Amino acid sequence: MEFTIEQLSTDVLKTIFDAAFLDSTIDEDGDLCVEDGMKVWVHGMPEKDSFGYTAYFGISSSVERIKLLEACNSFNETYLGLKATATEGNEAIAFNYTVLMKGGGKIEAKEIVRLLRYFQDVVRNALGDDMFDEFTE
Repeated sequence: MEFTIEQLSTDVLKTIFDAAFLDSTIDEDGDLCVEDGMKVWVHGMPEKDSFGYTAYFGISSSVERIKLLEACNSFNETYLGLKATATEGNEAIAFNYTVLMKGGGKIEAKEIVRLLRYFQDVVRNALGDDMFDEFTE
């Protein structure tokens, strides 16, 4: 089944992940979280003709902010289309992947699940690389 960005509500996205036998919940703030070895928040952004995936990982309190920012910059240069940022208080690294759907395009449910898997693989690889080894808890 194909969906436009306007159709990708939180409830529809949850239905897609449930049909793929992935654990998904909508929290008290109305955010969708998919758990499959990694917590990933999935959010539609129809005002920006896009939807996205976000994962957060805790950071060791001993990490210097400059080293963390250098690691995020290295990730951002290596993985085009994805973004790593340090939270303001240095508590976590946020990984983001935004999928653009300009021009009234449609996307199949299986592609939404495949993109989740791609995002998870990239983040796992990055966390396994030297660039983040010393930072995550």
